[in-house]
Amino acid sequence: MSQIALDTPALKAATILAQEPDPAGARRALEALGLRFPSSLEVDPRAPGELPRHATFLKVSDPVIPHKTEVGAVRPALRGDAEEVLAFAREVEERTGLEVRRVTLDERISIPEGGEALLALVFDEAFGPVVVFGEGGRLTELRRSVARWQPGTPARRIAEILHGLPLARAWFSGYRSAAPLADLESLSAWLESFGEMAREFHRLRPDLVIRDLEINPLALTGAEPVALDLLLTVEPRALEETTRPDLARLLRSMNQARAVAVVGPSTTDPDNLGRVLYERLLADFQGEAWAVNPRGGEIAGRPVFRSLAELPQAPDVLVLALPARLTAPTLRQAREAFGQDLGAVLMLASGFDETSGGAAGAEDLKAAVREMGATPILGPNTMALYSNTGSPGDVQVDFLPKGRMEIPSFASPAQNNTALVLQSGARFVSFLDRSPSLGFRWSIMVGNAYQTDAADGVAMAAHDPGVSVVAVYLEGLHPGAGTRLAQAVRDCRRQGKAVVIQKGGRTEKGAATARSHTASMSGSAEVFEALLGEAGALVVECEADFLDVVRLASLLGDRRPQGPNLFLMNAAGYEGVLASDEAARQGLEMPPPPPEVSRELQPYLGEILDCTNNPADVGPATPDKAHGPVLEAALSASCYDAAVVAVMPHGNGMKGMFPPYEGEERMGSILVDLVGRHGKPLVASVNGGSQYEGLRRFLEQHRIPVLPDAERAVRALGLWSRLFR
Repeated sequence: MSQIALDTPALKAATILAQEPDPAGARRALEALGLRFPSSLEVDPRAPGELPRHATFLKVSDPVIPHKTEVGAVRPALRGDAEEVLAFAREVEERTGLEVRRVTLDERISIPEGGEALLALVFDEAFGPVVVFGEGGRLTELRRSVARWQPGTPARRIAEILHGLPLARAWFSGYRSAAPLADLESLSAWLESFGEMAREFHRLRPDLVIRDLEINPLALTGAEPVALDLLLTVEPRALEETTRPDLARLLRSMNQARAVAVVGPSTTDPDNLGRVLYERLLADFQGEAWAVNPRGGEIAGRPVFRSLAELPQAPDVLVLALPARLTAPTLRQAREAFGQDLGAVLMLASGFDETSGGAAGAEDLKAAVREMGATPILGPNTMALYSNTGSPGDVQVDFLPKGRMEIPSFASPAQNNTALVLQSGARFVSFLDRSPSLGFRWSIMVGNAYQTDAADGVAMAAHDPGVSVVAVYLEGLHPGAGTRLAQAVRDCRRQGKAVVIQKGGRTEKGAATARSHTASMSGSAEVFEALLGEAGALVVECEADFLDVVRLASLLGDRRPQGPNLFLMNAAGYEGVLASDEAARQGLEMPPPPPEVSRELQPYLGEILDCTNNPADVGPATPDKAHGPVLEAALSASCYDAAVVAVMPHGNGMKGMFPPYEGEERMGSILVDLVGRHGKPLVASVNGGSQYEGLRRFLEQHRIPVLPDAERAVRALGLWSRLFR
């Protein structure tokens, strides 16, 4: 065990626990950190000796009963004498069938109402040590009123987290006539030291992991907190050496490629996956495209190389379109042929961890991947590597027939600002094909992620100056990847980049399905959401939210709301009702229109509708031209941070619903002109069928997001704005 200077309480406590990783050592470590435990005396119930005179709790000390309250192995002492101690031990023996050899008499602490807190350190496979604090007692597992954060979080931020807990007012401010139960500042500083102790312990003892260190309850008494029960579980940990991919090389391989090689295309079967992929490269890639097949021959009039060693140079991208049994041997051949000159590798084969019979092949392939060092490797079970930067070296690898998917982009490559980091290849296809106006820049699909994973993809986006939005879909994280992902999110947020994450495998059934899809262990959904949210990502639950929020982030760019106040102009009353409900759920405010906005509304509302309402229900007969002055006044008003215009296109007043969309007094030009003159976000909804798709496309090509209805527009705006509020 390495030595450290004992210059802080956290380091001293960590050293004590590292030298004695058991419950007794944990108590001494926490006492060195400044936590008070009740005075206690452990006795033999059949020969207890002299007993304390103050009020006590009786508790069975034997570790064979982990949850003592459930079997009556903890209760207040009535007298605290030797006769009562022996009777208590015999009662527990009768209920459990176990011999009680030791009983502890703990000092009885009076806990005020609401003063039972929980403090724990748990080990999450993806994120490592996680601090948990919140409501304690026997019902804590049901109520789940806790907060989570990683060691290293500063006391200032811990105080903000604690202040958001349901019992924060009772704990730190007092409730009704009761006094505060704890000091927020001093408790937060102590919890920072507690996290530092955990971090230092795992540094000192890399061979061990604290699976669970739980204090429940931690009594908040109005004075110093007191730990009333302590549980510690420590387990050995196997150490694995891993080399992370060279992300700069991966990014260069994607958009500065000179040559791409595909191993495995058939010379006889035109529908073979590798053949389709290779022919797509011949048609679209501006550099060299090479095919490798031991049989040789030709494809589309181009010679097929018989081995990797025959290639003129190391390819920037090597695609292994091979069966599972051939993937590892071919990867080793690539290492022998090219060494570190190789760019990036895509392994398309499936049939490894996600199948019951693929374990042996999986271990062999993982070993081959480790032998490649820092060479970036995607997969196995991957599908796409796609760059859309406008560079002649952009690589676009997929195996879909041409015309099956539309790749969205803007004419100016600088407007293509969104990176996709996905664990599923089909997710890549469906997301892009359903987002025709997305500013798409590049995507990687990591599959089973034997090396390059979602955390690496987000880290790569953080270092790409052309990316301002990162959309992530994943189903699970390998051990340690959560910590890297959280750091990558923080790196993105420091640069003002938005990170939106959708995670599959949140339920037991979804996790089982994920294991059969990309062999991903989904981990704790609560830990994932808490720690990624704390890092600065927006974690969304459903497909619609993922599509909508990424669309807003991509199209609106730097036009971000500076506050929660929203103006809604709608032509259908029911949309205003539903959108108002959604605004309340998202924490958005809808102040009434100021006089300058009401003046613009008055000519179109007359005596029928109230021009002092927000949402402003202008009705379906209101013409296109009315929207300009009203929205101009709203976007100019200091009381609004964003606006939503809900277009009901069926009304007879709407003239700009069909081409041409540009022109005087037509909706398209009106909204585009407003966006050009205002920095506040404007979001539209067009509540109509496919005949209005042209209008949607026109608006989004001018960076105005269009959602199917006002409720979804307000929801997406509310979710997205959480990143900046």
